[in-house]
Amino acid sequence: MAKRAWLLSLLLIFVISLGVFTLKSFGKEQYKDQTDVSVLSEKIEEVLKNQQDIIVRLEDIRQQQDIIRIRASRR
Repeated sequence: MAKRAWLLSLLLIFVISLGVFTLKSFGKEQYKDQTDVSVLSEKIEEVLKNQQDIIVRLEDIRQQQDIIRIRASRR
């Protein structure tokens, strides 16, 4: 009987501590999601800016290719 009460109390402590840790981690997860959104939006803006820079460079390269083609066709 004493073993059964000891195991039951151990199981009860385990369930309560698991519930407390679950609630704590759930609260942190919600807060973490809010900060993740701001970090993700900053990274997306950075990627979009990099893409715009790449597009500008590609247009410059196309203009240079056109100039090279014109010079090559003159020869």
